[in-house]
Amino acid sequence: MATNPKKNNEKKPSVFQWLIVILVSLIFALLITVLILYVMGVDVGKYTKETLNKVPFIDEQVTTDQEELHANQLEEKDQQIDKLQEELDALQYEVQTKDGTISELEEEISDLSSQIVELEDAQENDTENSDSIDELAASFTAMKPKTAAPILETMEADIAVPLLRQLDSEVRGEILGGMDPEIAAEYSDLLVNE
Repeated sequence: MATNPKKNNEKKPSVFQWLIVILVSLIFALLITVLILYVMGVDVGKYTKETLNKVPFIDEQVTTDQEELHANQLEEKDQQIDKLQEELDALQYEVQTKDGTISELEEEISDLSSQIVELEDAQENDTENSDSIDELAASFTAMKPKTAAPILETMEADIAVPLLRQLDSEVRGEILGGMDPEIAAEYSDLLVNE
């Protein structure tokens, strides 16, 4: 008997071909199932994520909706922290600026307080000087102008001019007339300009 050459030429399908046929059929069936479940209102994506999240090694790659929500909340909180940190930095800078202003104002208060004390002391001295000048004016009024003129010539201008100002104009004129002309001119100039 002769073998039929047509039978020998026909090859049996290989394992690889069978595997492709089975995989294509499974993928097609899976797509149809997902489509039907989607039309029925089942959230296949959520269910798949939850299921894959329970599988070891795959759970690290797949995130559920709750994990995404948690990650978003963490990101929002981080942004709030950054914003609050910026506000804190701005407020700290403002506090430092105001502390500097306070220090400057305290120094100014200290300076003004010392000036007040100095002015009060000067005022007391002026009052004492005024009393002394009044007494001297009374003494010079009692003197003869020719006697008073040489005494006033030797006095310092800051004492002689207020003293001359306290004297009566006639007495003042007689005393200035008895003085050295240069000194009399200087005192007259100070009397007019003060």
